[in-house]
Amino acid sequence: MRSYSRFIDPYIRKIKNNEVEHCKEQELMIDNIVIPVLERDDVIIDDEKIEKGLSLQKYFPYRLIEWEVFLFALIAGVLLKNGDIYFNEIRILVGRGSGKNGFISFLAFYFLSPYHGIRGYNIDLMANAEDQAKTSFVDVYDTITDPVRPEYASVLKKHYHATKELITGKKTKSMLRFNTSSKRGKDSKRTGCIIFDEKHEYTDVQNMNTLKSGLGKVWHGRIITITTDGHIRGAVLDQEKEQNRAILKEYNPMNRTLVFWCRIEEEKEWNQLDKLVKAIPSLNDFPSLRTTIQKEIIDMPYNMDYYPEFMAKRCNYPIGNKEVEVASWEDIVATNQEMIDLTGKNCVGGVDYAKTNDFVGVGLTFHADGKIYHIHHTFICSRSKDLTGIKAPLREWEARGDVEFIEDVEIPPDVVTGWFEKMGQQYNILKIALDNYRYALLNNSFKKIGFDAHESKNIFLVRPSNIMQVSPIINSSFVTHSIVFGDMPIMRWYTNNTKKIMDNKGNILYGKIEKNYRKTDGFMAFVNTITILDEIPEEIDYGNIDFGVYSY
Repeated sequence: MRSYSRFIDPYIRKIKNNEVEHCKEQELMIDNIVIPVLERDDVIIDDEKIEKGLSLQKYFPYRLIEWEVFLFALIAGVLLKNGDIYFNEIRILVGRGSGKNGFISFLAFYFLSPYHGIRGYNIDLMANAEDQAKTSFVDVYDTITDPVRPEYASVLKKHYHATKELITGKKTKSMLRFNTSSKRGKDSKRTGCIIFDEKHEYTDVQNMNTLKSGLGKVWHGRIITITTDGHIRGAVLDQEKEQNRAILKEYNPMNRTLVFWCRIEEEKEWNQLDKLVKAIPSLNDFPSLRTTIQKEIIDMPYNMDYYPEFMAKRCNYPIGNKEVEVASWEDIVATNQEMIDLTGKNCVGGVDYAKTNDFVGVGLTFHADGKIYHIHHTFICSRSKDLTGIKAPLREWEARGDVEFIEDVEIPPDVVTGWFEKMGQQYNILKIALDNYRYALLNNSFKKIGFDAHESKNIFLVRPSNIMQVSPIINSSFVTHSIVFGDMPIMRWYTNNTKKIMDNKGNILYGKIEKNYRKTDGFMAFVNTITILDEIPEEIDYGNIDFGVYSY
């Protein structure tokens, strides 16, 4: 193997020679990103700059381990010949226990230092919660104000000034700040580097984009993500993972994003300690961590509620909770299939909501070509008390037309029934399903548009027993990818928020994973439509029949 740098080579060799367990993403990173970049004629490796940066480790109570040295060298020392950094975005996905906050702390300390040397290079630490955002900030603060050796105090005081709100590199006038997911105060920060911590919790890109807009005003602008995986599906991290796969697949000379992804590759590896180093690259360097994880594995049969957390955070291999999830995330994603032209076709409708001053889900379901097609819409009361706690891009979905905010104290019944009246001009709505409580509130409004449970009998009042009867149909339709929501992220969100509830006879109902902020109204409206799916007459496709053979 060609030698590139004494700081980069050891990790490359370890992976290429199979000296340590690793996932395929590590090999792809080296083969399709790192080596092709290091062999470019317009790229240089500044070993002196890397060495000076790493010399700052003496101020910390720990030293970087091999994978961290490798990444630090690529971040700090791989440059274009015009002086710009090559990797302007770094995405690090490692399992819990890898020491990611320690690595963030060292990077931030370096970026403030004279060895980095860029004036006004402000660093923003970003996380969803203040405690998480402050973790690495506090590490740097403690490093400066409480030196590991007394003789370092004067040097640190000469080069850094630290308060509990702001840390400054005196020579470069660079600042280290911490932020939460609130948009407030992020404009015009002249940011040099944004570090996103635990991105699996992010659901809304608007605040992230506001912070990113401050990049470009300072030389060597960087975006760094360092995170474990998590339980929130379809949000920012899942979107990035899809892009990461494309980046890793093949070398692209235009790509300047470095993807460092560590995970187990099969679920069955979860209890094999030597395999877990695939997800936690520090595992062999931290004996106490190894002991802790060994105990978690031994205890797992008696604490299976922890298993999904272990898989997502330790193993970087989220699986959901198969005992209670309505469908796997892969099966939920599979609902994003192209909608066919349903104009004029027979369908059934459904409504669900908990309170009229919160969310109302409405929908139409069609049965065609062996698949179940569902058209959905959500009404949201703008005064809902739950809105501040919901981690979903509701305004983004509003812009798509999937969500409609109602500026009132509640969502009026005529708004709900008006949607069905409007949709009835395009589709043939045979019957609408909802439970008795919801019908009592919507009764008069439904009568105005010709729907009634008793006279016209085109309203069906859903009972729990009806849902129990159709739950096997719903399950089968998900696993066979027969449900089509189209590109409807809010329906994927609703479905992922719903859990199965099984009685002692094995019958299944549906409930909320979390009662306030993980809404299920859209999914339950869909479930209601399935209880009357057989009201849609079977349609025979005559398109492939040659009627000519029957001519006389």
